[in-house]
Amino acid sequence: MKKKADEFKKLMDEMIQALKHEISTGRYEALQYLPSEKMLAERFGLSNNSVRKGLDTLVEEGWIDKIPRVGNRVRFRTAPVALTVLCNPNSVRDVYLEALLADFRTSYPSITVTIRTVDDNPGFAEAPNDVLLLNEYQFRAMVERERAGMLESVPAKEEIYPFLRDWFTHGERLAAQPLVFGPVVLCYNKNHFVECGLQEPNGGWRWSDLMLHARKLTESGHYGFCFHLPALNRWPLFLLQSGEGFQWENGRIRDFRGTRLMEGIRLCKEIIHNRNVFPLYWSEGNNDINQMFLDGKLSMVLTSYLGLNEWKQTSLDYDVSPVPFIAEPRTMAIAIAAGVNADSKHKQEAHLLVDYLSSRHAQRMIRRHTFGVPAFRDAHSGAESGNPQLPSRHSLYREMLFSYRTHRDLNIPVTMIASLFRELKAYWADMIDEDELWERLRTQLTEP
Repeated sequence: MKKKADEFKKLMDEMIQALKHEISTGRYEALQYLPSEKMLAERFGLSNNSVRKGLDTLVEEGWIDKIPRVGNRVRFRTAPVALTVLCNPNSVRDVYLEALLADFRTSYPSITVTIRTVDDNPGFAEAPNDVLLLNEYQFRAMVERERAGMLESVPAKEEIYPFLRDWFTHGERLAAQPLVFGPVVLCYNKNHFVECGLQEPNGGWRWSDLMLHARKLTESGHYGFCFHLPALNRWPLFLLQSGEGFQWENGRIRDFRGTRLMEGIRLCKEIIHNRNVFPLYWSEGNNDINQMFLDGKLSMVLTSYLGLNEWKQTSLDYDVSPVPFIAEPRTMAIAIAAGVNADSKHKQEAHLLVDYLSSRHAQRMIRRHTFGVPAFRDAHSGAESGNPQLPSRHSLYREMLFSYRTHRDLNIPVTMIASLFRELKAYWADMIDEDELWERLRTQLTEP
């Protein structure tokens, strides 16, 4: 019996050495899959169990990776490679990037990844990088500047939400792999509603319902509602909720006075001017509003699932609800994707990192440790994927999928957004009326 066991051990060792040699000589290249266990068993005269033990040895020694339900993939065993991931600071938080890169390093110790953060600006992607994390708005800016070609094509994964793939597709190719997303929602202090004897917000709320409740909440000693107007994912919400985008005629914006689009613009003005609901607070950013909410000074605010990542340590009893609507439910959604720089000197390793970030394993880590929604649909299944810090109504994002909109639904180039907001600010401040707003935009905004 011992002799037979020794023979199997010898055959297994021969298989291990043969596979190591074939990997070293390039017969099986990095990221290539080995033959199936059945084929290896036939080739080396081993049982499936012995083959499995031999492959486990190769995993332990760093030669291959076992990919569940797929096979055994050759691991990188190359000279050290240094990659740079370029992104804005919030993306580091929202993608759980530092922890994911540490996990990635355990499987690929020869690849070192450095994070480089830059502020948002039209040319932020021009800074040296191998992998770029960007949102849908930034991707659109690249497309308009004819810079989408600086991103390598990435394979479309069926497990990724289709609408996310669409947001990062240029022409017929997927230019960046979606990683995480989240809608803009109404966040509310549950205790304030209990104290006032009010029912909590729900998906049927219109803005008139919010204003009615906000007024009662203000009367109880807390301002009922507030948001940071200049935020790029706040003020456009009211335009998008009109159900209309800007229309063009002879290269210029068509007259929008008397349209539903103007109604949305007017509604925003009515809300921010209502001192019985909305405080005269000069916020410098979303964080200022969020802090006032966490301090109990505000009862309701607009925030996004990604923005909730700043609230991990709060003890406040809060929850989320769909944003109130004008005619039909609509909200903004924010998504982050990863792209490979076409000028990278380490494209293979960069693609490997992007593939890892969008893998089931990495996506479940995002699910467990952040408030965003993983782009990988399967990441939501299983009790182990839950995050106990999530607000109780976090799962409502599923019912809101149909209502997601982005800046492109405004039907205006990204390059014109700043000019549009400048004139809207003047209107919202009562410095110009609707007629002058139209005249200013008609002369300033011309279709490219």
